Amino acid sequence: MTKLKVGYSPLSKDLKSAGDRRRLVFWAKSRGHTVVTDLNDKIDIIVASENSDFNSPIFNQDKIPIIFDLVDAYLSPRNAIDDLARGIAKKISGQISGDIKPFSHHVRDFCKNVNLVICSSIEQELEVKKFQQRTHVILDSHDEMPLLIAEKNYNHSSRDFRILWEGQPATIRGVKNLVPVLFRLQESSSVKLDLVTDENYFLILNKYFRRDTRKLLDSDLREIASEVSLIPWSIKNLVSKVKKASIGIIPIDLTVPMHRLKPENRLLIMWRLGIPCLTSPSPAYIRVSNEAGTETVCKDPNEWFDRLSQLRLSSRFALSEVCKGQQYLAENHTSNILLNKWDTAVDSALGDR
Repeated sequence: MTKLKVGYSPLSKDLKSAGDRRRLVFWAKSRGHTVVTDLNDKIDIIVASENSDFNSPIFNQDKIPIIFDLVDAYLSPRNAIDDLARGIAKKISGQISGDIKPFSHHVRDFCKNVNLVICSSIEQELEVKKFQQRTHVILDSHDEMPLLIAEKNYNHSSRDFRILWEGQPATIRGVKNLVPVLFRLQESSSVKLDLVTDENYFLILNKYFRRDTRKLLDSDLREIASEVSLIPWSIKNLVSKVKKASIGIIPIDLTVPMHRLKPENRLLIMWRLGIPCLTSPSPAYIRVSNEAGTETVCKDPNEWFDRLSQLRLSSRFALSEVCKGQQYLAENHTSNILLNKWDTAVDSALGDR
């Protein structure tokens, strides 16, 4: 492939958000392509993100293919009211032009009009295919994280049981569902919970109504709040906490479609960092756990308690889980696999010129 000038309508102005740096920017840097955010510049192809103004005339240029990198499941809104409110908020804030309508309708119509859609999970792809048959599934790159070999790093005492959660505040409320389980575990041993996340978050469009994450946690995790540490998200902080952790957890509020349909990225990160992980039974986590042969998914509170207890008491079982996970990564989630998938998607779109 010749070196390209890729016009990109990004998620973040500085291209440093995870959805930018772990996806298009990762591919472009690795392959030597140039990414520009001025879509009026002379470019070979345009990649649009979820923060694009889908109705902008910039997406109607002759002979410039359009790829829509749809990371989140906006085609599956929580409910009609929330969907319309998001559409109105984007209109009022100037993020999107055209008629006021539910945001999922903007996404749906844009899917129909682009050359192809890239999404981040097989489960999301099923929804996208209702509106666009040309789809490609590409996960995030996690190359920015070190690969910590489990045999060298998994050595935790059952008496020092530290549980790790990492992610964005948008999904942190899933931890609340585990409070009874964690409280029960504390009856037999000391349990500490490290949450590596942003110290603040925004209620609307990731830019309006700033809130304190610690206050949210104190409200949600009242019974165990004294055992919970909030650590600002950075790769350095995450790696530091992983090396002290016994296990990672990814509890999800499955009543929220966007959370239920998230891809397996966070589970793969835990395995890459060398610790076992337990998750809620989302479609992606069920699929990956079955493929990797791990006992990752917990269907109810009793199963969460039993699996956490098993991992706390058996280092051999914990090590086995991590080794299976890292074998899955070696076979299914390498830089070459991801780069080749991006190459295939971009080549397919360029073929439409």
